[in-house]
Amino acid sequence: MTDDDFMTLETQTVVADDPAFDDAGAQILDAAVRMLAYGGLSGFTIDRLAAEARVSKTSIYRRWPDKMAIFRAVMGYWGRRAEVSDVGHLGRELQAWYVDRQAFYNGPGWRAVAASVMELAAHAPEIGEAMAAYQRATWDTLRRILQRGIDRGDLDEGLDLDLLEQFLIGPIYYRGILGGLEITDEVVDGFLHLVLRALGYAAPDGWVPSGERP
Repeated sequence: MTDDDFMTLETQTVVADDPAFDDAGAQILDAAVRMLAYGGLSGFTIDRLAAEARVSKTSIYRRWPDKMAIFRAVMGYWGRRAEVSDVGHLGRELQAWYVDRQAFYNGPGWRAVAASVMELAAHAPEIGEAMAAYQRATWDTLRRILQRGIDRGDLDEGLDLDLLEQFLIGPIYYRGILGGLEITDEVVDGFLHLVLRALGYAAPDGWVPSGERP
């Protein structure tokens, strides 16, 4: 894995008016993502981050007071929500969501960075809270897809959206981070078939996932 690989991770999920996210701030967070991907938490120090980012420690501390603040910033910078258009078709929108997550979770370094963030969240309440907020934001796309399905009458109104989100996210996340397995096109289609069957959804146009991609 090279530094250039990380340019494909679409890490620019940032707040434009936040002074920490200038060019130097982005350079620092890019370096932090690389360090977590290559070495996890054990070797993560401010000295090493400064060397990796080729900036001074003062430049880092001017933006974030400590490592925990850096890790919170990394979550918002590295992660991104799925981008799925409203096409008026539950099956195709769910497929587009799975394909988007497939590309992101298969990205270089994703598993290592995600594992580091989960380890942090387990031991640091502030990171756990930040991770929960990040998840709510990034899962919003899926929730909107499901809500549109309910509004169109494709899904029952009484469904618990929280549980349904977890039902859809769990398998693909488990495969990527815990199993460390590639999420192939066949896996995406398999998950989608199972989800649609469990939901009792039959597309009005007869559509079924069959290998084509949005």
